[in-house]
Amino acid sequence: MERAMTGRRAALDGLARILDAGAPEELFTGPEKEAHFLYGLLVDTARARASAHYWEICRTARRRGVTPEYVVDRAAVLLATIEERRRTDLYRILGVRPLSSGETIREHWLELARQHHPDVGGDGARFRQAQQAYEILRDPTRRAEYERFWQRALGPFERVSPREDLPPLEVMAATDQAARRPVVEGPPPPAAPPPVAEFAGVSELLTRVAALLAPVDADQIERLRAELAGAVADLERVRDQLRTLASLKHALEA
Repeated sequence: MERAMTGRRAALDGLARILDAGAPEELFTGPEKEAHFLYGLLVDTARARASAHYWEICRTARRRGVTPEYVVDRAAVLLATIEERRRTDLYRILGVRPLSSGETIREHWLELARQHHPDVGGDGARFRQAQQAYEILRDPTRRAEYERFWQRALGPFERVSPREDLPPLEVMAATDQAARRPVVEGPPPPAAPPPVAEFAGVSELLTRVAALLAPVDADQIERLRAELAGAVADLERVRDQLRTLASLKHALEA
């Protein structure tokens, strides 16, 4: 009985921290055991009524003056933020371990280029994504900037969820659905993480366009047209994300 009460108190404390966290990495800065417990609680809370801690979710909601659905949505938003950051991690895009050596990164990039280059019938979008990641990580200044971002925004997640140990697909599907649902009670959800385009350097592509205004052959023009189409598609996705955030803001202010 005492152990059950201790578990309930820990869950109530953990749920309070989930609601108070401005960003998911804030949950995982403590001791290893505590960080793993909070990650497990985060995943479990996103299961809503199927959660093993649904009593604690309802209790926390009553204490905060919000609905249980708000507590679940908050956990879902934090989990979706974790997944989005990991999905756009440059090291993951290139298939290397975090903070790998420059030589390892170069070897993986060459292998991906051989597989996915459009000239050999590969996946053009996958090629461009890997190329953008490599262009950042090959430059010492830009890599140092990205590594500082990685240590702050992605490093804490490696402690609690190894790269191949993500939440089950049905949990992530639930979090995606909940993250898109407007929340009408309590404080607004945390801001979405910066998209990869922040590091991908659309300006770099524009610089290349200017440099290629000199006479070029047809193949170069076709490759450039494909890259420009990919950049436009990336910007349109960012635009759609901003529209979604604007809709959520309007729903919260209504």
